[in-house]
Amino acid sequence: MWLASGVAGLTGVVSLAGIGVAGSAGAAGMDRLTNLKWSTAEQVAKDGGHGQDERGQRGTDGEDRGKKDYRGEESRSDEWGRVQEVPCDPDRLIAAITRANADNGGTLKLARGCTYTLTVNSGLGGNGLPPITQNITIKGEGSTLVRAANATPFRFFQVASGGHLRLADLTLTGGNGLAGGAIWVQRGGAADITKSKLVNNDALAAGGAIENDGTTTLDQTIVTNNTAILAGGGISNTGLLKIHESRLAGNNAGAAGGAINNLAGTVTITKTAVTGNRSIGAGGGIATEGGIVDLKETEVTDNTTGVTGGGIGVLNGQLNLRHSTVARNASVGGGGGIANTSGLLLSSTVTIDDSKITENFTDGLGGGGILNVDLTPALGGTASLTVRNSEIVKNKATFGGGIRNINGTVTLTNAKIINNTALAPNGGGGINTNVTITTVDPTTVIAANRPNNCTGTVTNCFG
Repeated sequence: MWLASGVAGLTGVVSLAGIGVAGSAGAAGMDRLTNLKWSTAEQVAKDGGHGQDERGQRGTDGEDRGKKDYRGEESRSDEWGRVQEVPCDPDRLIAAITRANADNGGTLKLARGCTYTLTVNSGLGGNGLPPITQNITIKGEGSTLVRAANATPFRFFQVASGGHLRLADLTLTGGNGLAGGAIWVQRGGAADITKSKLVNNDALAAGGAIENDGTTTLDQTIVTNNTAILAGGGISNTGLLKIHESRLAGNNAGAAGGAINNLAGTVTITKTAVTGNRSIGAGGGIATEGGIVDLKETEVTDNTTGVTGGGIGVLNGQLNLRHSTVARNASVGGGGGIANTSGLLLSSTVTIDDSKITENFTDGLGGGGILNVDLTPALGGTASLTVRNSEIVKNKATFGGGIRNINGTVTLTNAKIINNTALAPNGGGGINTNVTITTVDPTTVIAANRPNNCTGTVTNCFG
């Protein structure tokens, strides 16, 4: 069954029983659909606000380097532009951000290797620091922001509409927010996070480390060991999210998306590892309900879920997988590697190019490598799976060791479905389908699967 998710509440379960599988007596199926949603479209209301402070005074001799500001702190210029150095004191950091907001932005350089321990919720939207309302760059210099263990819950940063936060070489740990344990980027806001770490943050709702409702980019950044009570153990996204050369590992979600939950947003991931994440709801690594997820040169490995999509779960959305690997993921409900599900007049599409789906496992509905299912075929919409120049090998499931297709469409071009295993007699080690699959080109190889290659009618599949 499916576990619904969302900031507004955990509601809805889909019960699946009674759909026949060709040649498989007693196979699991479905007869009832009560609620498909993994996450609600509306987020919890989040208060904004920002502080103001008096403006700093600049020198008038045309030389900024080495000048003292009006608080006696040193400012200088480098490749980042005019830089305000912030001593190892959280109160000075709060004052510097307040002043940068008032000065229409600025660049702050933290004390190298310092730990800034924040102790007080600012009261401005549940943040430890003033909301970002301008273009502000923070050079971390290997420093850390941490919420004191005995402090009331708060996240570190809230980026308001019109604000743009740039973080580099900074660790955020111990944050605890309603949405976004460390950072919340509001609609109309933006954040660029480079060479940083978001570790051990918690969200009472969505986005253990980051709630992105605006535009966020992660580059060479680690997001690890964060937790969300609901969706998105690492990141919850409803906006535009880009991740490059990063690592998302060991994050946990009480609902969908162990590492990332995407709700009708757009996610682009390149050269990144999504590994060892867990969810109770769909998508142990990544879940998308609506929206688009595009993965290139990325590894999705060793993730687990209590429902469907051990590596990636797609519900009424779109997944594009290119030059990537989905391996050693596991699920209880179906789709050990990937689960693609459509329903309620909507379509869901998975396209796999030049990729490898291997050593994934599931029981339940089956589909060790991939589960492709249309829950409501009578209502229109479809679940569509296209595999080109890719391998689906060494996966295992009760039914459909490589692929399990229920009411969906499958297109295979120069694909290799090899050495997969179905545990049920005549369970379709390579492919198990309850509808005819005719779009299998002659260059596709379906072979050496156990106990048989295909259950159901599949063109160019024998044995």
